[in-house]
Amino acid sequence: MRKYLLRDIYNKMTSRKLKVLAIRSLDSLGVPIYRIGLDTNNICNLKCIMCYMSLPDYEQKREIMSLHLFESIAKQMFRRVTLLDMSCGFEPFMTRHFLDYLRTARKYCKGYIGVCTNGLLLDEAKVHSVVSEGLLDEMNISCDGLTEATYDSIRGRGNFSTLLPIFDLINENKQELRVNKPVVRLNYTMMRRNVEELKHAFDFVKRYNIDILQLRHARFTKPFSALFNESLFYHQELSDTVINKIIYDFEKDRNRQLIHPPLFSSSADAVASKSVCAYPWFNFTISSDGTVKMCNIGCVGNCAKQSFQEILRSEQVRSIYRHLMKGRHAELCENCTTVSDMGSVKERTTFIREDLQPDCL
Repeated sequence: MRKYLLRDIYNKMTSRKLKVLAIRSLDSLGVPIYRIGLDTNNICNLKCIMCYMSLPDYEQKREIMSLHLFESIAKQMFRRVTLLDMSCGFEPFMTRHFLDYLRTARKYCKGYIGVCTNGLLLDEAKVHSVVSEGLLDEMNISCDGLTEATYDSIRGRGNFSTLLPIFDLINENKQELRVNKPVVRLNYTMMRRNVEELKHAFDFVKRYNIDILQLRHARFTKPFSALFNESLFYHQELSDTVINKIIYDFEKDRNRQLIHPPLFSSSADAVASKSVCAYPWFNFTISSDGTVKMCNIGCVGNCAKQSFQEILRSEQVRSIYRHLMKGRHAELCENCTTVSDMGSVKERTTFIREDLQPDCL
């Protein structure tokens, strides 16, 4: 099934009740409907300047999901999954023998499997295995600068000269094996210090045969007050000028896709309505300790202690669904940006939240 087919149908519906009915009907018919994000660890090899893991007071006990627990989860639910993200907020290749987790995921999941990585721990053997065994449909590589000086200044412990050959390795293996997967997506978090380099983004993605360029605005919370001026909310004209140039460049090549946030100058700044959202019925994340979170609402169980079906049938989950069906979503979904990725670009609070601490502190 095409990756975005169900999403496109879902987006055309204007009623939460209708969406929930469709989701439940498809699930009862055995159609994979779940979107799962899963972390096999809670660690990273970098200390990016805008990430809570770079803060001096950040401490967290390392947690690696065992392959045994992962396979148990896979057996229970992956056949019902249409989109599986094998990383949410950490570096997946920090998990020892991560390729075995991918092999297990591919064994049980017939849906679309992707991974988000900084790419720096990949090597020739890992890339060859991913490509030759068809382990991934998509590889999202985070890269927040198109020059060594900028990239290295943002990605603490990162090395731009180490990353670039990885793109070549992926392309060489795909060409040699005559396959077009994994699709390569470049995730770029925009801020003042790196936005102007995007004027050359099209040349970069063409040189390294990148399929998708996804642009996101950096968002900052209270501990990052020193970086607030990096937010493009304070550099709106520059941001729009750069994005308009990228749009123009990408129109020349229909084989590559550009995903970008709304322009500051755009009159159409629509944010998806939470009142008709049904994501809590199919969107879950699983942490390395087995904790299951429903959408952006919070913890609803643990796969190390309960089956996924037991979690779905729990009184906690049923209560959340009852509240949502009655339209009581304001408190549950107050800070959620799952559907729109971000709020209105007209509001400063979309980019800077001085009242919030990072979730993992």
